[in-house]
Amino acid sequence: MLIDPRHLIQLHMIVELGSFISAAERLGLTQPGLSRNIRLLESRIGVRLLIRGKHGAVPTDEGKTLAAYGRRLFELSQQAATTGAAVHRGEVGELRLGAAFSLANGLIAEPVSRFLAARPKTSLRVLPGPTPRLLEELDAGQLDLVVGGTQMLPEEHGLRFEALVDNDLVAVGRADHPLAKLEQDAPVAQLREYRWVACLEQDPLRRDVEAGMASLGLTQDCVALETASLTLVTDVLARTDFLTLIPSPLANALTASGRFARVQAASSYTLRPIGVAYRVNAYIPPIATAFIKVLRGWAQENRTSLAALRDD
Repeated sequence: MLIDPRHLIQLHMIVELGSFISAAERLGLTQPGLSRNIRLLESRIGVRLLIRGKHGAVPTDEGKTLAAYGRRLFELSQQAATTGAAVHRGEVGELRLGAAFSLANGLIAEPVSRFLAARPKTSLRVLPGPTPRLLEELDAGQLDLVVGGTQMLPEEHGLRFEALVDNDLVAVGRADHPLAKLEQDAPVAQLREYRWVACLEQDPLRRDVEAGMASLGLTQDCVALETASLTLVTDVLARTDFLTLIPSPLANALTASGRFARVQAASSYTLRPIGVAYRVNAYIPPIATAFIKVLRGWAQENRTSLAALRDD
């Protein structure tokens, strides 16, 4: 014997409100339609569930028992509706995010923190790696989004890249670094007097860093430390007169802390814009769409901050 769970919920509502009329209004049904459903339920069960009288509907003992199940179903349906709405808004679930090495090492800390703070029922799994490999994993459905440079797979893979922030290599040192006080570009001879920190050779950014250093007239023997740890980079910079070349959005985040400062140099090295890649011919979960919106807001703020720095 199968019982329609909606009929149990309707029975609960009648018992809760004590009236077919009130229950029909609450459920968005007509009174005749609601009466028909209860008669069908009574026919399926084979017992009387409600006694209709001048003062409304009174449940029998059997009606009270089944109405209790209806109440549980109603509460579950309300919880499911609330959860469903939260899922639709991207407030529930896990996001699998691929991030290029340098980005995973600190650049996306602000949007990630903002996203998680506003959505306590979500979680992020950030997987660092070279952008080409991450894009392959995105294409295979192993990731939901990839944040990185504009290295893309061929069009037939159906990936789309949305550029968010322009990107240059910027020289950075501690806030009171001698070269940070200069109001003009630091001469090459002075840049060579200091030791530098660089990312590892396995990081795709390393080739750009080497090219950027070459554009400043620096050679590889200036590099004193190679690391994939942004924490180590910042700790070393804070304790020494070492310098580093890092993407401008990351430099902006570091200088905003007040612990570090940009060093003006005669040459700038333009990198690929930073953006987010996602699949266009496949399902994009709401949590991914919500994170993209947070990234867009963060990018707009970053562009505004960079413009202000340039104006200064």
